Amino acid sequence: MVGSCIAAVPARAHCGKRVNDSGSTAVVMTLEALREEIASIDRRIIDLIAERQTLAARMAEFKHHEVLPVTDPRQREAVLSRAFDYAVEKNIDPVETRKIFALLITMSEERQHEYLGEGNLP
Repeated sequence: MVGSCIAAVPARAHCGKRVNDSGSTAVVMTLEALREEIASIDRRIIDLIAERQTLAARMAEFKHHEVLPVTDPRQREAVLSRAFDYAVEKNIDPVETRKIFALLITMSEERQHEYLGEGNLP
C-alpha cells in the first residue's frame, strides 16, 4: 500500500506516531518516506564517490611526479581486504561489497589514466 505506514528505527521523515499494544509510542514511515531516505543515502554515496575520484586525480599527479605506475596490485588487494573485513563487521555481504570496491578501484585507475592524458573519461 502506497499510503500505509510501517515501523521504522530511527527515522527522520515519518507519517506520524502510534501507540502499540504495550503502550509505547512507535515512529512509523510511509513507503515514499523510506524511498526518500534511500534516495538521500544514494546521493551521499555518489558525493563520496565524486570525492574519491577527486583524490584519484591528485594521486595521479603524485604518481606522475614520483614515476610510479597507476596500478598497484598490493594496494588494490589491501583496499579489497579492508572493505571485505569491514563489511563482515557491519554484517553486510562481504563478497558483494568487495565487488563494489573493485569497481571503485577501477574507476579510480581510469580517472588517474585520464588525468595523465591516457584515458577517455569526461
